[in-house]
Amino acid sequence: MRIGVISDVHANLEALEAVLARLKAAGAQKYIQCGDIIGYGPDAKACVQRVAQLPLLASVMGNHDAVLAFPSLGSLFNYDAKAALEESLPGLDEKSANYLRALPATAQGDNFTALHGTPLDPIKEYFHSVSQFNTYYRMWQGQILFVGHTHLQFYIKGAARTCHLYLNQKEEHTISLQEKCRYVINPGSVGKPRDHNPHAACGLWDTKEQTFTFLRQIYDVQATQAKMAQQNMPDFLIESLSCGL
Repeated sequence: MRIGVISDVHANLEALEAVLARLKAAGAQKYIQCGDIIGYGPDAKACVQRVAQLPLLASVMGNHDAVLAFPSLGSLFNYDAKAALEESLPGLDEKSANYLRALPATAQGDNFTALHGTPLDPIKEYFHSVSQFNTYYRMWQGQILFVGHTHLQFYIKGAARTCHLYLNQKEEHTISLQEKCRYVINPGSVGKPRDHNPHAACGLWDTKEQTFTFLRQIYDVQATQAKMAQQNMPDFLIESLSCGL
């Protein structure tokens, strides 16, 4: 089976549609969503509805999504993140809001676990180091732990005591998943990449071939930026989409 893996959509409908078209063309039959459907972008409702319609194996809550269930988390956001949420949350209908509130922090499937942060703190903590891989090694089920939150494409490969972290910097890159290794994989951010590449990020897991492919996809950035400007979102958030920040 080929499984599309997405994370950090951040209410960017143009990026989401472009990524889903790319994954469908690549043969994706099911999807895993690693959190933060909303936040930063202009199309919160439409993105929630689009994700909810997918044939999902797993869909989990990110820290921006969690504000619907736990409003106090909003106090941890910087000014731009707070301002974007304040502009976008009133546009959510009750069905979309309830979908976000009901998302689990962690989801498990056949040979994988999905969450936004880390096994210790699935909502808020960033997974970004080999020391975390060693510490959390026995805290997830399956060969692969899919994460989001950092907005960077990377994978960590190894065993309980020895592992290595690899950043992806290619538009398309396939890795072979070795049976004796376990992996933490971040597909990157669909709607707000932070690796100085503005192209939307995602991944494709092929369970038959035992591969994972990191993908980048061009989308209409200017259309998203125009919507953000109409909603009076912070200038930095608008401009950052053009340079992948």
